[in-house]
Parts: sequence; C-alpha cells; structure tokens
Amino acid sequence: MIIERNNKFERIILIGMPCSGKSSIGRALAQHYRLDFLDMDEEIVKAAGMSIQEIFESKGEAAFREIETQVAQKLSETKNVLIATGGGVVTRDNNMQFFKKDSSLIIFIHRNFYKLVTTPKCIMDKRPMLKKTSFDKLLNLYKTRLPLYKKYCDIETHNDTTKDDALREMIRAVEKYNLEHTEIENKED
Repeated sequence: MIIERNNKFERIILIGMPCSGKSSIGRALAQHYRLDFLDMDEEIVKAAGMSIQEIFESKGEAAFREIETQVAQKLSETKNVLIATGGGVVTRDNNMQFFKKDSSLIIFIHRNFYKLVTTPKCIMDKRPMLKKTSFDKLLNLYKTRLPLYKKYCDIETHNDTTKDDALREMIRAVEKYNLEHTEIENKED
C-alpha cells in the first residue's frame, strides 16, 4: 500500500480525457493499494443534487465548473483515497492547485486520440462535453487539454491496449516514482 511505503502520499489523483479509463482503472488501482475510491463526477452530482447532464442543460458549463472547483477543494483535503477527476478539471488552474500538494500524487492516463475517437457512441454520449461532438471538436478538445494534463501530472501512463495492461503500467510507474523520490529524500538527509 502506498500509504505504508511512503507516508508522503495521502491521495492519488487521476487526470485525463473523458473515456481514458480514470474510473475503471482507478477503481482497480484503488483496490490494489487499499485506498477508498472517489469519482469526482459522482461527488459533483451529490453536491449539486442533479445529474451532470442536468447541470449543463439548466445552468450551463460555467456553473458546472464552479461546482467542480468547490468539490475539488473539498476532495483535496481527503486522505487515503484515489480520486478519478472529470476530464476538464485541468481547465481551471485553481482546481489543480488544490490537488498539487506534497501529499498527493497526480497521474495522467494518456489515451491515444484515435482510441478515444473509436469509443462507442453510447459511452461518449454520457459525457456532456462529448455528446454529439464531431471529430474536429474532439480533436480540438484533446489538443487543448493535452498540454495541461502533462503540466500538472507527476506521472504519465498510457491506456492504449487493455485495462489490465494499463493497470500494470500504472503500478510500475507508481513504484518507480516512489523509489526515485525516496532515494532523493534519503540523499537530502
């Protein structure tokens, strides 16, 4: 368990495009490290008292982003958790400043654009930002957010084959990160 190996991390934060595997892989990674799993979208629904779709339709994206920021601040104080964020959490710097603490590890799950684009329509339509979106709009969203994901992450992993492969890559990356940062801390002492 990360918490036992390195007391520095009280939470793992997953960022990435919608349909990159943050929730599905996140649940498995949380189980592996015996962390509680929190889906930020589910927390937003609880806070707002309505679905994300309803928030977008009745209040608009700006209102959704405000609620998202309130939830990010609240979740940044939780401990022993793995948090799967929404794909747009990186579009507001203050969201990421809440998460970017010494006690957090931020992992970017990078999924190849062409893998995202071939995600079944029934899955894409569940995400308000992707519902009825065109190839060009999705490509623009990907190009806009990619530098932000890279900017805020501590670790970048990939999800271009299977969920199990992605999970194994994430575990190896976390272990390598822990080892490298433990060695650095020991050299500083």
